[in-house]
Amino acid sequence: MQILLNNQSLNITEQQCRQPLLNWLREQQELPATKEGCGAGDCGACTVLVGRWQAGKIHYAAVNACIALLGSVSQCHLVTLDGINQGDTLQPVQQALVDFHGSQCGFCTPGIVMAMMAWWLNTPANPMQSPSDLSRHRHDIEEALSGNLCRCTGYHPILKAAASLAPFTLGGEACESTVVGLSTREVTTYLSSIDEPAKPLSYQQPLTEQQLALAIDAAPEATFISGGTDLGLEVTQQLYTREAYIDLSQVTQLQQIKRQDDVLHIGSAVTYSQLQDYIQTDVAQSSRAWQKLLPLIGSRQVRNKGTLGGNIANASPIADTPPLLLALQAQLILQAGTQTRQLPIAEFYTGYRQSVLAPGEYIRDILVPISDQQVHIEKISKRYEDDISAACIALVYELVDDQISQCRIGLGGMAATPVLAKHLQAALLGKVPTELDGEQILAWLREDVTPMSDVRASADYRLQVCANMLTHWFTQTQSNQVGGLT
Repeated sequence: MQILLNNQSLNITEQQCRQPLLNWLREQQELPATKEGCGAGDCGACTVLVGRWQAGKIHYAAVNACIALLGSVSQCHLVTLDGINQGDTLQPVQQALVDFHGSQCGFCTPGIVMAMMAWWLNTPANPMQSPSDLSRHRHDIEEALSGNLCRCTGYHPILKAAASLAPFTLGGEACESTVVGLSTREVTTYLSSIDEPAKPLSYQQPLTEQQLALAIDAAPEATFISGGTDLGLEVTQQLYTREAYIDLSQVTQLQQIKRQDDVLHIGSAVTYSQLQDYIQTDVAQSSRAWQKLLPLIGSRQVRNKGTLGGNIANASPIADTPPLLLALQAQLILQAGTQTRQLPIAEFYTGYRQSVLAPGEYIRDILVPISDQQVHIEKISKRYEDDISAACIALVYELVDDQISQCRIGLGGMAATPVLAKHLQAALLGKVPTELDGEQILAWLREDVTPMSDVRASADYRLQVCANMLTHWFTQTQSNQVGGLT
């Protein structure tokens, strides 16, 4: 495999492919500017830029190097803090942090520089009225930097530094020359010249479904990986590396999003960020629920890597998207070789971290109905952003003559798998929402789930907060807005 690291083309050996990108940068490439903080994708100190050819241009995204395997960034332009200086001149993002006193101890600053650069390069040129006017871009800046923690709490100067960059945004075709002094043509020529990369059996990265089928035949016991935001933790936290991986993230057919009639067809390798961009202007109730949920999944760095298919296949009981998918009656297309089968996501999970996937079978597409019924979603966590949920609850219902005629409730963190609250759903049919009693909802809910107590929440808290959310939503039936407490 090959990679363009800053302004140098390098070959990646088979042995290197399965190690964390951060370790390779610091220990083998001797590029110490990228720091290790948490080693779990939570603090952002290790943020780097990964450039890929997308829609006719190079798109740069911020990525956590600590949980990304090196093989996942082959055929990419990888940019680290060490490579952005041009001689003795600071890059504009660095200069802005100096001008606004945005660095204190400095340990987190490298990651902040790279995350801020990703935002800067991807922000359309639209000068603000005043360089000091933070309010106009504050939401976008905060989201871009939400995965970067600063223990010195110097956030306001950092935000002001980012806001000052907006008038100088280049974006588009000129952005590569601001990164490591390479022209658009040079980066494009390099990335487009790698048509058939070598495919070591320990880390295969097919580009088409035909190549994927060959990869599975060559290594039938290999572990499928896509964004790797969870599997990467095995390496960093448990020091455990699988014998072989098949990376699905670059398979063209798995990266597509299309709307057919009233169903959204989402390829399993579509990232959270790609889905977030796609649905941001859709006004359907279900799309507005996605608009609320997706920004709460990890940080921007995590959303740039994590995929919808991986979140489902991981079969974690606290995965963020399955509760909403369950409530929306999503269907999964599973593929093994040339054979496909379709089943409701409600039939996918068989136990804790277990599913119906057979060896060599993968999720190809997720089919999500676009609903204009009442749709509500709430992720309950200790922090609003960049946190794992204690519980997640999604509700879809319809009223006829002021009575509940249809009702589906998806729950996460309440059982060994994401589940539908089938007993509660049946009990709610025919009821007038505004007349429902919270204690009765809680009693019905106990018939469906027996959650566990852990460091995130007690079992009683999980039950009570879910009952409270349902009671709150049902009392707001006159509103067509996606409700919920935040």
